[in-house]
Amino acid sequence: MISKMDALKKSLLAIIALSLFLPTLQAEDKIYRVDGLPSDLHYSTGNTYEIHITASDYDAISEVNITVTNGSLSSSDAFEVDIHNLILESSEEGWTFFWQAPSQSFSLGEGNSLMTIVFTDTEGDIWSSYESMLRSPELKAHGSSNVPDWANSLAWTGVSITVLCAVAGAYVLRRDKLT
Repeated sequence: MISKMDALKKSLLAIIALSLFLPTLQAEDKIYRVDGLPSDLHYSTGNTYEIHITASDYDAISEVNITVTNGSLSSSDAFEVDIHNLILESSEEGWTFFWQAPSQSFSLGEGNSLMTIVFTDTEGDIWSSYESMLRSPELKAHGSSNVPDWANSLAWTGVSITVLCAVAGAYVLRRDKLT
């Protein structure tokens, strides 16, 4: 019995020693960063956004393929009409491109732009990808209420009557207990 315990202890110690001294065999994380998009992901109509992309392993990336469903892309701040796809070659310092938001206004629920960024590795496979929905400008509520004045008056009258009835009921119930 003791020899089995000793063998178990020795094998556990060997496993722990191996796990401490051998390098981890996990794959390297494919980390990237996309900066320059609107902070709340609601674009301003007609604005131009300068977008910067950085990655953890530039040597592994052969190209970056960028697509949008609405607006226009460019590698400089000069735009042609409705360019929805842009391919950027490999880089050692990251990539910069420009996205011009649509200039027309849209109805509620329309005008969103799906931006997809696909990093392709040197073998032609997908190294990593990014996707973001850039929403049309937020609709701001008007300063005035859409509730008619008579409805507000009726609601406040109902609240006032309810409060008075509650106070009167509490007073009556309290008076019954005192007598």
